[in-house]
Amino acid sequence: ALEGRDIMASAQTGSGKTAAFLLPTLQRLTKRSEKPGKGPRALVLTPTRELAAQVEKNALAYAKNMRWFRTVSIVGGASFGYQTRALSKPVDLIVATPGRLMDLMQSGKVDFARLEVLILDEADRMLDKGFEPDIRAIIGMTRSHEEGRHTNMFSATWPPAVRGLAETFMRLPVRVTVGSDVLSANRRVSQTVEVLED
Repeated sequence: ALEGRDIMASAQTGSGKTAAFLLPTLQRLTKRSEKPGKGPRALVLTPTRELAAQVEKNALAYAKNMRWFRTVSIVGGASFGYQTRALSKPVDLIVATPGRLMDLMQSGKVDFARLEVLILDEADRMLDKGFEPDIRAIIGMTRSHEEGRHTNMFSATWPPAVRGLAETFMRLPVRVTVGSDVLSANRRVSQTVEVLED
C-alpha cells in the first residue's frame, strides 16, 4: 500500500484490515496535494452506516497528531444539510455508504478531482445489498489509476461478481489473504430441529 500498489485483500472481521488500509492512506496524506480544490483525497466506501462510523472513529484515532486532518461521514439517516455544509470546506477523507454518496454526487456536492486513494471495505456485502450500480458510477467519477488513483478492495469472500468488479477498475493488484477467503461452518456451533405438532 505504501508503494501505491492496488490491493485485493481477503480478511475476516477482527483481522486488522481497517488499520491495514487507513495507516498507509494517512501516511500518504501527510504529503501536500498538488491538486487544487476542496474534495477528498481519500474515499472509503462501506456497506452500512455503522461500519462507516467505526472506520471514521479509527481514522480520527490514528490521525490524532495530524492537526489539520478533516474527515466527513456521508451516510443515510444523517442530516443532508449538515453533510452538504461539511463538504463545502476542504476535506481529506470521506467515509461513505454508496447510496447517500450518490445522492450528494448527483446534486453536484462532491468533487473527486483530488482523490488519490479509493477503498472498498466489505465489497461482498455492498454487492449483496445491491450497491454495484452505485459503486460503478462512483468509481467512474474518480480519477483513473493512470491519473494517480490507488485502490484497495477488501472482501471476506470473492464471488464472481466481486472479482468482476475488481477486474474492471484495478490495475495489476496484489492479492493478500488473511485467514481463509472461503466461509466455512463454525465447528463449535451445533444446530437442532424441533418438529412441533399443531
